[in-house]
This record gives sequence, structure tokens and C-alpha cells, in this order.
Amino acid sequence: MDIKERIIEEATDMFFRSGIKAITMDDIARELGISKRTIYELFRDKDELLHECMAYADRKYEEERELVIMESENAISEVFGLMRMGIYALKTVNPLMVSDMKKYHHEIFKEVLEVGREKQIAQIRENLRKGIRQELFRENIDVEVVSILLNAQLQIVSDDTVFPEKQFSRVVVFENVVINFFRGISTQKGIELIDRYFEKGSNFFVTG
Repeated sequence: MDIKERIIEEATDMFFRSGIKAITMDDIARELGISKRTIYELFRDKDELLHECMAYADRKYEEERELVIMESENAISEVFGLMRMGIYALKTVNPLMVSDMKKYHHEIFKEVLEVGREKQIAQIRENLRKGIRQELFRENIDVEVVSILLNAQLQIVSDDTVFPEKQFSRVVVFENVVINFFRGISTQKGIELIDRYFEKGSNFFVTG
């Protein structure tokens, strides 16, 4: 791994743990045991570094997502695998990461939001079609409408104006959105699978 990759990897980890504003270029340099000048030779400013960090985080997510899909028995086990990924992120990523990006790096936030939205809708669409083929989701659902609808509901999970963090656990909100949404579009066979997977994974979906 070259020095640029090391900086991106370390900075991503620090931003996700502590938020963006709290982490300075000096902090990153100190953590890596390099000079701040070395960072500025590779990245024009914090915005450029953050942009590279978000691209790196996206690549890591895609690798994990592909692994979940490959290991899933069916469309519903895929939903639960991706749900576990989402809950892990909610438990480990500092909420300041998103709020700092929105407030201080709005252009990057807007780009991440737009690209992420299109990707997520495409991924949901793919899962829904698979579930219909496997007779787990009702064949009369409008895949396009349902894909956009679920994406919109998932965005609300992190909206502090709808679910204030001091009042609601984001893990609980996320779990309720996903489980109830998919139960609503599932066949009886699909509902039985959801209940079975949920009971089996109940130790993982621990709130708090």
C-alpha cells in the first residue's frame, strides 16, 4: 500500500469515528507518523481528501455488498445481510460524520447523496425482481415505485427532524422500516421466511 492509500484509509477511519470537523490534517499526519506537508503534496485540501475518502468508503461498501449477495440463499436473506451491514454502520459511524459533511462540505454531501440514491434504487430494484422470480415478493408490485419509495424511507431514518436522535434509536427506526416494508410486499412464503430469519438473527438486531 502506497502512502496515498494509507492516508485515505486512515483519514476515512478517523472521519467515520470522530466526524470531519474534529479531525485536522495535523491529526491525520500525527496518526500516520508523517508530515502534514506530505499530505498536502498529495491532496490540495481537506475537501479533496474527503472526496477521496468517500470514494474509498463506497468501494469498500460495494465489496461487502457483493459478498452478501453472493452468500445469500435468496432475496430475503440478501435483505437481512444488507440490513446487518446497515445496522453495523449505524452503530459504528459517528452521526457527526454526516452532519459535518452536510454543513461544512455541502458539495461533496450533495454528490454522495445523489450518487448513493441512484445506486441504492438500482440495488433495491434488482433485489425486488429477484424476490418476485423466487415467489417471495408479490408479482403485482410496481418495482420502480417500490424501489423509490423504500429509498425515500431509508433516507428518513437519518433525518433528525423526523426522528430526533435523543428520542429515537436509529437502529430501532431502521429495523422497523426495513422489516415492515418487506413484510408488506411479500407473499405468504416470503413473510414466513422473514419471520424465520428475524427470529434466527434476533441476537444481532439488539437495540441500544
